Amino acid sequence: MRIAGDVTTVATVYGATLLGTCFASSLTGIVFVQCVLYFKLYPADFGWTKFLVFVVWLLDMLHTILIVVALWQSVIVNFAKPQEMDVIPSALGLSVAVTACITFIVHCFFANRIRRLTKKWYVAAPLVFLAFLRLLSACVSTSEIIRLKRYSEFIRPYPSWVFTLGVTLSASVEFIITTTMIIFLRSRKTGFVNMNHIINSLVLYTLETGGITCLVTIASLICWLVMRHNLIFLGMHFAIAKLYANSLLATLNTRKRLRVDRMYSSERDQNGLSAPLPSPVNISHFSQRILGPTATQKSLNVNVETTVVSKIDERFVDDDDEPDYVETTPTDMWASKSRQGYTTLGGLV
Repeated sequence: MRIAGDVTTVATVYGATLLGTCFASSLTGIVFVQCVLYFKLYPADFGWTKFLVFVVWLLDMLHTILIVVALWQSVIVNFAKPQEMDVIPSALGLSVAVTACITFIVHCFFANRIRRLTKKWYVAAPLVFLAFLRLLSACVSTSEIIRLKRYSEFIRPYPSWVFTLGVTLSASVEFIITTTMIIFLRSRKTGFVNMNHIINSLVLYTLETGGITCLVTIASLICWLVMRHNLIFLGMHFAIAKLYANSLLATLNTRKRLRVDRMYSSERDQNGLSAPLPSPVNISHFSQRILGPTATQKSLNVNVETTVVSKIDERFVDDDDEPDYVETTPTDMWASKSRQGYTTLGGLV
């Protein structure tokens, strides 16, 4: 069925938004489960962190309600009205602003983590500024969608460039955050297998949480630029808010596993033992390549057979005098360097 105007087919309009809504709704279920796990696993967290999780969950639910309402108005209310295919429901415009709010919160959260890790506020400040510009552009896009009410009007040079700017900023900030954290973490690698395993785990989590969100945002941007006359980009845009919410919650919920590895590795380094790290989950081949060899695959055995004893001059030491001992063990050196590494990663684990 073809109609006059820029939006031409049912499949690329209703079909794209229907699939996008279904996929986004399934991600909402994952967000809910992540929230339940968070409040169950971390009851002693700071109040502001709990409030942050609650706000993200509330915004995620609001976003789901808005896109479902928009789909209902498009598919049910305007059923058998092909001339109404070009109309933008107001709820859809509001969902763009809610997506920007979730994105802004998550970007600020990760920018603060970068500030804590690098201890340099001027590294995180530009990220917050760019995230705020993304929020501002999304609010302008929302107001224009509600004012114009038609897709064919919205894809004109203005305000389409404002929407383009917002999505571009979102992808750019996410890419910068992911790259910065990976570079910083990899620069903190040591010569100890257990410490490197924890750092590799953090790198993997960063790639999984930031990489997927960045790729979906870029895909939505490409569809918007290349296929502006259909709504495939919008179907992908529905998932962006959910992916950002999940990335935040997944980052918070993985802390307990990382802390277990940290405590276990610290004990191993101090005792000079060689035992496998606890692994309650299966690691894929891709993850294994990133994490590198585990403690079961690459162990470091140290045998301390002698103690170095130094005497200034044994000839001048009487029988009743105590000799001066200088005792050094590799374990002491390991414990010191491991504590330094754990302190560096204290903002993450």
